Amino acid sequence: MLCDLGGFLFEIGKTEFEKLNRTLKFNYAKRDRVGNNPTYQATKGYEEVFNLEGKLIAKSNSSLKKLEDIAKKKAPVRLTLGSGESLKVLIEEISEARSMFLKDGHYVKNDFKLQLKAFYD
Repeated sequence: MLCDLGGFLFEIGKTEFEKLNRTLKFNYAKRDRVGNNPTYQATKGYEEVFNLEGKLIAKSNSSLKKLEDIAKKKAPVRLTLGSGESLKVLIEEISEARSMFLKDGHYVKNDFKLQLKAFYD
């Protein structure tokens, strides 16, 4: 198992991803000063964002449907990585790029990206 996202399994040979990026965004308030450079003050905590990227080749056209259904609930879900790390996340965005179309309109290649944001109670 590569990871479990709210019950949706990413697995080698089935629905897999190629890249997992993690970004920490720290928040600061800027204060301008007369005759001097601006100063910055740390505000609130930080935001943790994950981006999953992958491609499905010759897989079922509906293989990401369950993931879409989970995201449409707009509720936090558990992200558990194969390494054992686990945290709650919000699925902010799912994007797909379909290509290599066949005569009947089906596609062979589906690139996908997920944007997840850490959710803290």
